[in-house]
Parts: sequence; C-alpha cells; structure tokens
Amino acid sequence: MPDNRHTEEKSRSQKQKNSLKSFKQIIQLGKFLFRYRAIIATPFFILLVILSKPTNVFTLAIISFLIGIGIRIWAAGYIGIAARSTKFSGQFVITNGPYKYLKHPLYLGNFFLVFGVIILFNPTIWFALLLIFLFIFEYAIIIISEMNYLKNLPKKEVRFALTNCRTETSTIIIMLLIFLIYLGKWKLS
Repeated sequence: MPDNRHTEEKSRSQKQKNSLKSFKQIIQLGKFLFRYRAIIATPFFILLVILSKPTNVFTLAIISFLIGIGIRIWAAGYIGIAARSTKFSGQFVITNGPYKYLKHPLYLGNFFLVFGVIILFNPTIWFALLLIFLFIFEYAIIIISEMNYLKNLPKKEVRFALTNCRTETSTIIIMLLIFLIYLGKWKLS
C-alpha cells in the first residue's frame, strides 16, 4: 500500500509541475500578444478588406465605433499613457472610474471597435465569427497574463484627467483611416 500512495503523490506532483509550466507558457504568450497586439491585427484586417462585401448600412457600425471610442476615452482618462505601452507597466491597480466596473475597460472598447469594423465591412458570416473568436481568444490570454502581473500591485483611486485622453488620438485616426478604406472599397463595389 505505501508504494501505491508514493506513486500517487509522485503523479500529483508531476501534474502540478506540468500545470505550472503550462501557466507560465500562457503568461509568456500573453505578454507576446500584448506587445504585438496591433501588428497581429493587421493581416486579419487586410483579409477582412479582401473578403468583404461592404454595404451602405453602417449605422450599427457607427454606433459600435462610438461606444468603443467612448469607453476607451473614459478608461484612458484614468490610465493615461500606460494604455499605449507594449508591455505591462502599471505601478498600481486603478479601482475607480470604468475600472470600478471592469478590470479591462480598454479591451471592451477594443471589442466594440473591432465589432464595428466587422459590421462595416460585412464579411461572410464564417469569417466574421472567426474574427470575433480570435479577438476573444487573444484578449483572454492577454487578460490572464496581465492579471498575473497586476495581482501583487497596490490598489489606488486616481482622478480622471482630460490630458490623458490624448493617447486616444491614434485610435481615432486609425478608425478614420479604416472608414476611408471602407468608403474606397464601397465606391469600387
């Protein structure tokens, strides 16, 4: 009987080591995806443009864009330049503003922006669902990695600063460029 218990303990120990190794790999993958999140999106956007059949129904896309930009501006007013970092760099966990309700409001804003782009370009349903799945998969891994980074940081309430929102200028410019690409593709259709 003692041999059997020893074997079970060894097996349990090995499973724990494998789980820890897998978790560390997910953390590393999350850091990689976070660092290159904008670059990773580019080939998928190019495919979206190529595989799309734009329509002139873009009211829902505009609403989705406005919700996404609104959430991002609200969150950026609290987090500031850290929203544009290519690596996790926060010194504390923000506990007020949109961060009172969501741990990652910028990512929710991104989802609405991506959803708006998908609606705007009107790809086939399978490609639209694939893009949404890939977005959720990518950001789920980023969130796991980021939560691991944030877990031991102190919590802090910060004040909203309009000057922090200037970091969202690039988001607005990118969304305007995407809209111009849509207009060009729609005119050619």
